[in-house]
Amino acid sequence: MLHIILLILKILGFLILGILAFLLLVLLIVLFDPFVYRLEASGKDTLESMKGGVRFYWLFRLLSGRVSYENGEVLWRMRIAWKKFGSKDGEEDTAADHEGNGAHIETEDETDTRKVIAEKNQDSGKQTEKKETPQRHNKKSSSLSERFREFWGKIKYTFRKICDNIRTLEKKKDKIAAFIEDDAHHSAFLRVIKEIRRLLRALRPKKADVWLEFGFEDPALTGYTLALLSLIYPSVGEFTRLQPDFENKVFRGKVYIKGSIRAVHILTAALNMLVDKNVRTTYHHIRRFKL
Repeated sequence: MLHIILLILKILGFLILGILAFLLLVLLIVLFDPFVYRLEASGKDTLESMKGGVRFYWLFRLLSGRVSYENGEVLWRMRIAWKKFGSKDGEEDTAADHEGNGAHIETEDETDTRKVIAEKNQDSGKQTEKKETPQRHNKKSSSLSERFREFWGKIKYTFRKICDNIRTLEKKKDKIAAFIEDDAHHSAFLRVIKEIRRLLRALRPKKADVWLEFGFEDPALTGYTLALLSLIYPSVGEFTRLQPDFENKVFRGKVYIKGSIRAVHILTAALNMLVDKNVRTTYHHIRRFKL
């Protein structure tokens, strides 16, 4: 009898161990299997010429899909295991419903009834216009001084409201400054920035080629746009080509980006911020912060 009990416990132990090993394997696959994406887009001068799409897959293609834009229409398809979804499914169902309902044939009685209703609506509309005519005349006869008083009253109300908001912000300025300049909050902010930078490096695309040619009617606007893009150029410059045109109005380009995202990178960044005492303290302070 004891031998049988030990055998049953041994089998149960192997089953539990197998379940735990299976769960661990699933966890490792979710964390380390890359979410692969590919983005392609192109356009020339007009919004109608824009076209592009995004393809992605994850978990050995158990989850996959694509989103495309062309001719002003957005189409999408997604597959989860064997189940498929798409933007065209609803359109097909709607078309089937219309076919099933069939066309309605109007009888002579319905036509006569519709004519009578239309004549009544015309008569009621004329009566309404006659009633509204004196009201409109009364509105037009309002004096210019009354309108000016109303306009001046709105200006004074808006000015008082702006002044009240400025006084409120001045009172709250010291409290906000003290919250930001706190040592713990400052350290937490630096830690969050550090983790975000590390995460962005890990999520950086493996392949990319971006070409953009742009120009506006005002050359100054073209220069401002180039200066704005130059702020992010150091981090994306190795796969980005910018061609400003200061003489012609033009906007065209092509984009190709392929990369992958692993859940382990996101989890690592979240855990690093979670174990930081300053980040936890700042989080609780933000939840209790009131102006």
